[in-house]
Amino acid sequence: MGSIIFLVLMVIVGIGIWLYLTSQNNIRGDGQQPQLKIPCKDGYIIGYYVGSHFNGQRFVNNRLASEGVFVNAVQVGPGKEYYENGILKYEGTFVNGLASGQGKLYEENGKLKYIGNFTYGYAAGQGRIFDTNGKLKCEGNFARIPSNQEKIKDPSVPTGHCKEYYDNGQLKYEGEFVSGVWHGEGRSYDRNGQLIFKGKFAYGKPAK
Repeated sequence: MGSIIFLVLMVIVGIGIWLYLTSQNNIRGDGQQPQLKIPCKDGYIIGYYVGSHFNGQRFVNNRLASEGVFVNAVQVGPGKEYYENGILKYEGTFVNGLASGQGKLYEENGKLKYIGNFTYGYAAGQGRIFDTNGKLKCEGNFARIPSNQEKIKDPSVPTGHCKEYYDNGQLKYEGEFVSGVWHGEGRSYDRNGQLIFKGKFAYGKPAK
């Protein structure tokens, strides 16, 4: 009788050890699910599922293109996008695979170019744009210029009420913009902050 009980206990212990080892093989070292590779448009994604969401990195032509959360292989929520040279291009929120919501856009050399709101992959709404030296160049409302040339790098420009600055930080212009040009009511200043003109502007110049 005792030998039978011993054998039963050994079987139970063996099953317990097998279940433990199996569970350890199915869990990564950081406690997350094992990495999977799923196909997506123009490439593949490597990562793991958390519920219906897939956390991972998207590769195009075997280079890292973006990383974050994916649903049905489409990027959503907070994430990052990279240039072909591996430099961070965009960091912020994605909707249907495109930059939408609050985010930051970087130049290919890694310098911050724009911070603010995005819509359908382009700067749109309230934001701030910086020059190549990292100084604030313009802030206010931005919108995309209608164009059939989808390869244009960044066709978003000041539109509506905005402020433009000199490279020394002095206010250069405050007022209305149309497609990136001073147009409408506004004020222009010299590099020392002295008012040059107040009134209506037409296509970048004081209206006559």
